[in-house]
Amino acid sequence: MIRQLVSSLRARRERTVRGALVAALATSLIALWLVPAGAAPGAEESADASAQQQVLVWTAGDSLTEYVSAPETAKPGPATIVFENSTATGNTTGMTHSLTFDTSSPEHNNDVKVNIVASPYDANGGRYEVEVNLSPGTYRYYCTIPGHGQMQGVLVVTEDGGDDEDTTPPSVTAEVSGDRDGDGGYVGSATVTITASDDGSGVDTVEYALDDGDFQPYSEPVIVSEPGDHTLRYRATDHAGNTSEEGSVTFTVVEADREDTTPPEVTAQVTGTMNAQWEYVDSATVTLSANDSESGVRFLRYSLDGGSYTPYGEPVVITEPGEHTVLYHAVDHAGNRSEDGKLTFTVVAAEGDACPGSDVRDTVRIAGHDSTVDNVDTGNGCTINDLLASHTGHHGDPAERATEVADQLAAEGVISEVEKRRIVLAAENARHH
Repeated sequence: MIRQLVSSLRARRERTVRGALVAALATSLIALWLVPAGAAPGAEESADASAQQQVLVWTAGDSLTEYVSAPETAKPGPATIVFENSTATGNTTGMTHSLTFDTSSPEHNNDVKVNIVASPYDANGGRYEVEVNLSPGTYRYYCTIPGHGQMQGVLVVTEDGGDDEDTTPPSVTAEVSGDRDGDGGYVGSATVTITASDDGSGVDTVEYALDDGDFQPYSEPVIVSEPGDHTLRYRATDHAGNTSEEGSVTFTVVEADREDTTPPEVTAQVTGTMNAQWEYVDSATVTLSANDSESGVRFLRYSLDGGSYTPYGEPVVITEPGEHTVLYHAVDHAGNRSEDGKLTFTVVAAEGDACPGSDVRDTVRIAGHDSTVDNVDTGNGCTINDLLASHTGHHGDPAERATEVADQLAAEGVISEVEKRRIVLAAENARHH
C-alpha cells in the first residue's frame, strides 16, 4: 500500500516537471519569435548609427527630361547616394541614364564627385550606391547622356536638412582688379569678380548691373574696358528666395597707351652768308629739330662728311672750306628710327675786300638815275655801284659800261634779267641827260 502511494507520487511529480519544462520551452520560443531578425547584443547601437547615415535616392525611368524621383534637401555629413534606373523604377525601354554632380559651376559646391551610369540590363540591374560626405550649400546634378540635358536639379544641404525655414539672405562681395596708374585708375580695363555664399538653402542666382544698365545674371568676372568712371551694382538670391541688399563698387578706367609705330619727324636747315654761287662764305650753320607726338624723341644724331654719328645738342657750325654732307636721324622711346636725312653745301673762305670805300646806297644809281635795283655786294666786298663806277673803257659811255657790267652780273646770277634791263634803262636815261 505504501509502495503504491510512493509510486503514484513519483509519477505525478514527473508529469508536473515535464509540464513545467514544456511551458518554459514554449515561453522561450514565443519570446524569440517576438525579437526582430538579426537582433543581437549591441544591435540597438548599430541601429542608431545606421539611422544617422542618411540615404538619398534618385530614380530614373523612360523620361528624357526629368528624374522619376530626387531628393531636394539633405544634411551635411556622410550620406549614401543611391541611383536606380531599372524596370522597378519605370524604365521599360532599357534606356541608359546617369547621375552626375557638377564640379565646375562657381555657384554650387564642387567637393563631391559623383558620376553613375546605369541601365536596367547592366551587371547591377541598374542600381548603384556610393558613399559621400556633403557640405552645407547646394549641389547641381544632371544627366550626361546626349539628349538628356533637361534631367537636372539642385540638392540643398543645410544643417537642419530643410526642416527650418531659411530667412537669411546670401553674403555677397565684389573685388576690382587690373593694372593701375599713379592716380588709381585701371589702365586699359578693370575686372570685377563677384563672390556669393549662403549657409542656408544655398545661392541660387547672382546678378549685376553696370552703371545705368539693368541687372543681368553673373556667370564670370566682368571686364570693363570703356574709359571713364563706372559703378557696378550686385546682389544674390538663395534657394529660399532671400535676396541680399544691393552692393556696389566704383572705379575708373583710363585709356591704355597705344603702341607707337611711327618714327619721329626731323627737319634740318643750313644758314649763313652766301655768295653769288650759293656758297657759304666763311661758315655754314646746320640746325636740326625732331618731334614725336606719341612716345617722344629719345635722341637726335648727325654725321658730318661720313664720320660717326654724334648726338645733336646745338646748331653745328662748319668753317672748313669745301663741300660738305650732313646725315641725320632721330629715334623715339618706342625704338622707331626715322630715315636718314641729307644736306649738302659748300663753304668758301672770304676774299679780301676789293672795295674798302664801297658805295653802299640802297639801290643802283647811274648819274643820279635810280634803277630801283638793290645795290648788293657782288661777293668780293664791292657793290654793283662800285663796279659801275670803277669800270673803264667805252669812252665813258655810261650805257655801254652799264650794259657790260649788267651782262656779267646776270651771267653770274647776282642779278636777274629784269634787274639787268632796269640798270641798262637807267644808263640810257643818264646818256640823254
